[in-house]
Order: sequence, then structure tokens, then C-alpha cells
Amino acid sequence: MKQLAVIAATTLLLTGCAPAATPTETKTPEPVYVTAPLTGVKYEENSTQAQNIKKSSVACKIDNSEAARPQLNLNRTDIVFDEMVEGGLTRLVAIWQSDLPDAVGPVRSIRPMDPDILSAFGGIVCYSGGQAIFTNMMRNTNVFNASETTEQGKGTFSRTKDREAPHNVIVNVNKLSTDHPEIPAPAAQFNYSKDLASSSAATSGTGIKEVSVYYPSALATWTTNTDSTKFLRTQDKKPHLDAADQSQLQTTNVVIMQVDVDRSYKDHKYGNVPKDVVIGTGKAYVFTAGKMLEATWSKPSRQTSIQLTAVDGNPITLAPGNTWVELQPKAEGKTVITPSATPTPSPTK
Repeated sequence: MKQLAVIAATTLLLTGCAPAATPTETKTPEPVYVTAPLTGVKYEENSTQAQNIKKSSVACKIDNSEAARPQLNLNRTDIVFDEMVEGGLTRLVAIWQSDLPDAVGPVRSIRPMDPDILSAFGGIVCYSGGQAIFTNMMRNTNVFNASETTEQGKGTFSRTKDREAPHNVIVNVNKLSTDHPEIPAPAAQFNYSKDLASSSAATSGTGIKEVSVYYPSALATWTTNTDSTKFLRTQDKKPHLDAADQSQLQTTNVVIMQVDVDRSYKDHKYGNVPKDVVIGTGKAYVFTAGKMLEATWSKPSRQTSIQLTAVDGNPITLAPGNTWVELQPKAEGKTVITPSATPTPSPTK
């Protein structure tokens, strides 16, 4: 019995000294990112933004006359095209996809260059009227047409009471995109770097203070902000504001495409309706991170995206973020670039 007691005590002693079991170490999974096709911005896979970029894009024809400004939610766009219309004024083709507001506008009528600009995006285009020849051109594309007429009773188009007609058409682009889950997300339209510092203009461009794009009856000016991360927009020498919060319009990238103008579309009131020729090739300028890079633009067909190539023949990458494209008429406008007084520091990575 004494021997059994010793064995039992020894067993207890040994058991008490045994090391505790090591818990299994769990590793936090690496986040998975998805890329917004129209901005190059990366979002975590399960975020709200990542769900948005699975939806279709919505392009709207936005009035840019003085009576229409300030427009609503232009600072939430992915890409905007500034195009010349009758009388040498400009109108905007604004495209939302990664951020879809409940109200944008004021929305106006279609123009002859819009089918060539928007077919590469697919998605939806919204507009309020237009000459039959131009609306028929737009309908004969791969883009879903949503007009004030076809959308009646659907809760997507409305007329606001705080603006006078015809500058009062507002569109809920979030609902418009959500109503059409069968329409796929757009393909990427530009090449993007991983960050601002590694974009083509940031690494190889020359510093600029501002750039002004002159149209026959309009002037768009982009000025580098204090830390060279954005460009701030001035329209006709006045700060161009967003009616949503009265902030000045800003963008990460500015692209200027010098284009020919087709004036074969006659108009009983204005003499003709100009069409910016965006299928072909021409001179371009790319502005990112407070710097400018000369380039060539090319677009072989209606459904292909715009390609930007540097002087050395290499593809140009923009910085992740939104982009404004100025379609500057070669024969009737000009681009004036003001260099930076001091060398523009390269943004840190």
C-alpha cells in the first residue's frame, strides 16, 4: 500500500508539471481588394464601395450654362467629359459608378458626339430630350437609354422647384442603376498606377501652376492645390462649385484631348451643332500631382476606350481617383499652361 501511495503521488507531481497545451494560433486573413474600373481606386472586397462597382455606370448630360451652375454632385463623379456645343459653350458628360448619388443635375439633351464617347462604357445614359437625329444615334448603341420621357412614373427623373426650367431636371442615378441589375459594370477606361506618386505625370512630368482650356465662348481653368494632390476647377473665371455642399470642384487627373470638330449637322437656330471627333488620334496633355506630361490620345472605334501614350511610346498611367477630360477644339480653342514658379515636389508614396 505504501508503494502504491508513492506511485500515485509521483503521478500527480508529474501531471502537475506537464506543460499546458499551446492554443492554436489563428492568423488574420489578408484583406482582399477589388479595383473600381473608372477610377483605379481599390476597395476591400466586402465594403459598400466594392458592392457599388459591381453595378452599371450611369452617364448624364449635365448643363454647364451659367444658369445651371452650381450643378449637383459633380464632385462624386468617376469621369467627366467637357465638350463644346452650340455657340461655343460647353456641356458635360458626367459618369458615376463607384459612388452613385440619389440626385444629380441639371440634366439636359443629347449631342452627336455622345454615342462615340459613351459606347465604351456601356451602362446607362440619361438625358432630357434632344433632336431626333441625335437621340436615334444614341439609341443605336449598346448603352441603355433613360430619358425623361421613357422614365416617367419610375421615380428616377424629377423636376426641382428651386431652379427654373429647363435647368431643373434631376436624376436619381443610384435608383437608375439599381433598377437594372442585368446591365454589367463598365470595363476600365484608362490605365492606373498603384498610387499618386507612381503615376506617369508624377514621375516624368514638369511642374505646373494651372492650365486653362479656352473654348469659343467658355473657359475652364484647373489650378494645382496646396499639396499637389488635386486640381481645383474654375469656370469662366469663377470658382466652379458643387451645389451639394458648395465645395469647389476638384479632380485627381485632368486630360486634355485636342480634337477636330465636325460641323456637318445643320441646325435651324444655331446654324450647326458641333460634333467633337473622338474616334481617331491627336495631341493630348495629362495632368496629375501638380505636373504635366505631353501625350498622344487614340481611340480606334466607338466601343474601344481612349488610350494615352507618352512621347516615348509607353502607355500613360493616371493616379487612382477621378478624371476630367477636356475636349479642346483644335481650330477654335487653345490650351494655356502656366508653369510652377518653384519645382513641384514629388508626392510621397
